[in-house]
Amino acid sequence: MAKKKKVPEASKKTEQKRKQQAIADRTFGLKNKNKSKKVQMKVEGIKKNVMKSGDRRQLALEEQRKKAKAEQKARRKAAKDEQDALFGEALLAIGKKQTTNQKGGKAEAKGRDADDDANKKTTSRAMKMMYQSKWCHW
Repeated sequence: MAKKKKVPEASKKTEQKRKQQAIADRTFGLKNKNKSKKVQMKVEGIKKNVMKSGDRRQLALEEQRKKAKAEQKARRKAAKDEQDALFGEALLAIGKKQTTNQKGGKAEAKGRDADDDANKKTTSRAMKMMYQSKWCHW
């Protein structure tokens, strides 16, 4: 048996554009949209109706995803809070970087060769040879 071809669903962007066009069509010709309170309330009602319209199953799935994401975020926050309560000071002591330096209110991390300039007293042999060579005309 041949597989049925799926009908490509509209993307969120195109769906949003379609809904905005429907709102514009339904509110076209209303007088005093920006002044009259009653007309503004009617426009708001139309916007709500159009935005809520669509496939009920798809809207329900989207709501479930949002709820699951919020629950997961809450669980992560609770786990982090519990970890902070149990190991707070120990984690802070370990977590602090020893190589940071405060300059002008900004934290500046030291690299591997941060003290190199202070330790170097003379130019290296290779640099001296380069300056003395005949081919270098700087």
